[in-house]
Amino acid sequence: MNDHGITAENLLASLPEALKQDPKMQALASSIADVLSKRMDEIQSIEIYARIDELPSSLLDILAQDFKVDWWDANYTVEEKRRTLKESWRVHRILGTKAAVVTAISAIYPDAQVLEWWEYGGKPFHFRLLLDNKHEKIDPEKHRRVLDRVEYYKNLRSILDDVEYVGPAASATHYAGAGVQGGEIIDSAIAIRY
Repeated sequence: MNDHGITAENLLASLPEALKQDPKMQALASSIADVLSKRMDEIQSIEIYARIDELPSSLLDILAQDFKVDWWDANYTVEEKRRTLKESWRVHRILGTKAAVVTAISAIYPDAQVLEWWEYGGKPFHFRLLLDNKHEKIDPEKHRRVLDRVEYYKNLRSILDDVEYVGPAASATHYAGAGVQGGEIIDSAIAIRY
């Protein structure tokens, strides 16, 4: 048995000397220590952050609200919710940076990339988002959520030129959709490579 765990003996050892001299206090402390030491399963059940990978979707939704994950989407899959919640502290710290956009979008598209304007010959303060879409069809609602999240995470002066979905084989390109500029949806190209 662990010498440092929550046991009746360890709890009684922490009782101040003045209270140890009073038989009534010692009896009360002993009965409380016995009850607490038998409730280890309940005590461990409140270890929330360490158990994110075990928690149900409904509890993850509550935690996201408690931790102020403003970009949370209750329609995420359980895996997306867990990744989003785990990365939320990092995103809060780096909000307004390229890393924040990549980290947050990676919850939905794990291999997301951001190309800065100088990496593709764009205008200053512009960027592109590359999303790996190898395993599913492009969902307009999911695309809308990505655009909303990008607007939330990015630097205020930065402008999203387009979103490129990269498919399983690079042979054809199709253009459709919209982009975000200054908080408003504008016509822009969304490249889809298959």
